[in-house]
Amino acid sequence: MHRDRFELALKQLSAHDGTLFEQLASAFAVLEFGELRTVASVGGDGGKDARLFSPVDDDTVIFQYSVTVDFSGKILRTAERLKKTAPDARELVYVTSQQVGTKGDDVKRRLRKEYKLSLDIWDRSWFLDRVNMHPQTEEAAESLAKIKVDPLAASALGVSSALPSLSTSEEQEAALFLELTFGDEDRHKGLTKVGFESLVRAALRSTDSDNRVTREVVHERVRAMLPAGREYTELVDSALKRLTKGAIRHWSRTDEFCLSHDASLLLKDRMTSYALIRQKFREEVRNRVTEISITEKESLSASELNSACDLVEAALDRILLERGKSFADALVSSRVSDYQSESLEPLIDRAMRDKERAPSKKARQIVSYVISSIVNNTAGVARDYMRGRLESYTLFSLLQATPDVQKTVVKLFSGGVIWLDANLILPVLAEELADEENRSFTRLLEAARNCSISLRVTSGIVEEISSHMRRSLAYARVAGQGMRWDGDVPFLAAAHAASGRDAAALGSWLENFRGSEQPLEDVADYLEEVHGIRIQELTDEADAAGVELRGAVQEIWYEARERRTNKFAPATVQILVNHDVECYLGVVQRRKRENKGPLGFNSWWLTLDGTAFKVNELLKRRLVGDPPLSPVMSPDFLLRYLEIGPARAQVSKNLRSELPVMLDLSFLEGVSPHIMQVVEQVRDEHKNLPGRVLRRKIRDTINRLKSARGRIAEGGVGLVEQEVLESIQSANGNS
Repeated sequence: MHRDRFELALKQLSAHDGTLFEQLASAFAVLEFGELRTVASVGGDGGKDARLFSPVDDDTVIFQYSVTVDFSGKILRTAERLKKTAPDARELVYVTSQQVGTKGDDVKRRLRKEYKLSLDIWDRSWFLDRVNMHPQTEEAAESLAKIKVDPLAASALGVSSALPSLSTSEEQEAALFLELTFGDEDRHKGLTKVGFESLVRAALRSTDSDNRVTREVVHERVRAMLPAGREYTELVDSALKRLTKGAIRHWSRTDEFCLSHDASLLLKDRMTSYALIRQKFREEVRNRVTEISITEKESLSASELNSACDLVEAALDRILLERGKSFADALVSSRVSDYQSESLEPLIDRAMRDKERAPSKKARQIVSYVISSIVNNTAGVARDYMRGRLESYTLFSLLQATPDVQKTVVKLFSGGVIWLDANLILPVLAEELADEENRSFTRLLEAARNCSISLRVTSGIVEEISSHMRRSLAYARVAGQGMRWDGDVPFLAAAHAASGRDAAALGSWLENFRGSEQPLEDVADYLEEVHGIRIQELTDEADAAGVELRGAVQEIWYEARERRTNKFAPATVQILVNHDVECYLGVVQRRKRENKGPLGFNSWWLTLDGTAFKVNELLKRRLVGDPPLSPVMSPDFLLRYLEIGPARAQVSKNLRSELPVMLDLSFLEGVSPHIMQVVEQVRDEHKNLPGRVLRRKIRDTINRLKSARGRIAEGGVGLVEQEVLESIQSANGNS
């Protein structure tokens, strides 16, 4: 019995399924206690959850079967009735389809104290752990699954509600089958093969040996899933030929096909797993909406709660589709720098605008907070669900853009060298404070190293990082003395506070990265030893650029600095501009030795700097002739490529499960001293909560305050750059 299939069956049991659950539970219980007999009815609820049972040879043990969600209240009411109906009872075995776990500890203590009863709870996990221990339990579980799961899995093939962002049923069907198969495919297999084999399976989904379809029908169905006007015959025929080795059966005389029996069973299991993971994701969404609405002191009716949950799902789905399409467009057009990482806020805004009826301000805020919370603080099933959906949309978008996906994807490097900007290093340092499953940037760099990508920084970037740490310490001293701090709080200081830690401990935390005697060397050693990031200068390469090109690039960054609100000393601006120019032009000049096409270069600059992504277009207005191709890549593009490109086989399954679904940059936006005061209040108020819960409360508070303030940093990192700038200015003034 497939565990997911049984789990989904248990989760589908409702208050009307008491008899079904009683039959299942009895099949399990009899193996442990032998034959059971009815001993009492505990209420007038028509037999649902009403009957009590006891082993034939032991009157002291009482069984209660229940599908009721309120297990605690049910148990207490049963214990109260047992004082009259079974006064000799000493043990109550509460058998439930719900997941109870440690939530039952309180009621166990209460039964021991008030009713002198020992309570044993057989919950959903108890059933799942024992389902395959005996043919009788397997048979009972399968019988339940046929009633509760098979209709659900079959209806899931009508996927319009599950894939709301796609317009046609053929597109929805194609994307669903890509989602069902991509994660389980051989990671070494080419994407063109993966894609068209999935589409052929989709075309044959309702077939068997008695219901076969011709080759022409398969071609027709696949063509309906993809853009018209292209030729797919050879690719479909190749997929049919490969799949006849096991997944499909072929009647050569009539040239007809159908899914094999084993493939049909596998499809049923995958559909069951898909239905289960989607249900768990929806439960996660509902829990988050409820939690945020309580925090916001908003009372939602049942219909408002359902609407908010639907809106979260629809908006997230739209966001994932948009990210998949953007990646495919950038890859096919060979314009990597067109794909920028974005904060969630503008993505959510666009998703909201796509709705036929605009949500209320209250609902929109709650939805925005929930989406941010899910993207930033989600692991396990919810993260797997979103990753599967994004991979599906990405591959589907690639198939729509070009039939030969593999040829397009392999153009980009599977090794090479990437230089990192300071705005990529700072989040990695901050993630030392985060839970292991929420270290998005750290996992991204780890996956890049696993794919034989060399990570580099210049000494100028190390200087920016070290100076930012000095400024963070300065903020801690000022805040600790109750003095006013001008401007936004340095990023690392804000991240430290958001972790729930006291500002006084900032200095000791920063000692993980640097000491007081040789801070630059310390930071460089940390980056190399912990993250495999080595120093490699680009000064000579950048100096080799033509005078006209270098002057134009410098002007672009100077102008970008001038447009910012805060003004800084010219010497300080010069330092940061030099760092930016060195990274941009240094990588451009290195590429001249590589002599490759737009996507085939081995040297890249990974950054969040909004200006960097505009340089190429701005140069076209300033130079005679075409400027050099942009060397800029966003971390979100790298993340997509590592997950779907040919190097994906080098990323272990465990690491892949820890990679973020997408990178939210909103936490890189500036945090005001006012927000920090609220953060301190939240920390003091909830300091007794577990660390994970406290960190989530603080982060949700920051997101809500930022949203209310209406600030969205252009390019995602403008304010972080300002902090670094001020930090270097301060350092130069003290030298």
